[in-house]
Amino acid sequence: MCGRYVLATPTPDLVALFEIDEAGADLLEPSWNIPPTTQVPIVVEPRPRDDAPPARRLESARWGLVPAWADDVSVGQRAFNARSETAASKPMFRDAVRERRALVPADGWYEWRRAGDEKTPFYINGDAPIAFAGLYAWWKQPDGTWLLSTSILTTASAGQLAGIHERMPLVVSPELRDAWLDPTEDGEAALEAVVAEAPDVVASLALHPVDRRVGSVREQGPDLIAPAPTE
Repeated sequence: MCGRYVLATPTPDLVALFEIDEAGADLLEPSWNIPPTTQVPIVVEPRPRDDAPPARRLESARWGLVPAWADDVSVGQRAFNARSETAASKPMFRDAVRERRALVPADGWYEWRRAGDEKTPFYINGDAPIAFAGLYAWWKQPDGTWLLSTSILTTASAGQLAGIHERMPLVVSPELRDAWLDPTEDGEAALEAVVAEAPDVVASLALHPVDRRVGSVREQGPDLIAPAPTE
């Protein structure tokens, strides 16, 4: 699963890395401990209107998907992750799989390994920022304004990650990012392609245990991703 992650890469670097055409305002400040229901940057490529060229945007979204038909924003509290195996058929996510797919930039993420009553946090990351496969939706709020929200897709853990947790976020390889974002591509086929590559993508990632302080959403700072002292 993915319930806490890190993004401290400056916005200009994300704009260059993901070939952004337009960057929205009020993007998240660097954070080493991002929890659900907070605002996070996402990369989207909405279906263009009329004859306008496609534009890739970096937007700020609430982490926890709120579909257009939701009665209340609280729906998103239980939709911060979406299982890749069922997302295309579940009412909560299927429309987004069809044509509202996003990339969620991250430097890495945390996962907890359970052994009896003890839980040990690990930090998983690559040499460069990665991109989670995400979904997004627009929801009209009671005051008439629109809320953009997102969910991160998960899949069965592979390789060394399987020894930590049974689920992992679905990481999109650089080669598949364009197809994943393209709203004219078949959503289910795009999802199947990303899932098929997931084991190879995460094989290059590194992991190490970190301080248990990361379990508190109040904790912040680059020291959270430092390797925990060996006992």
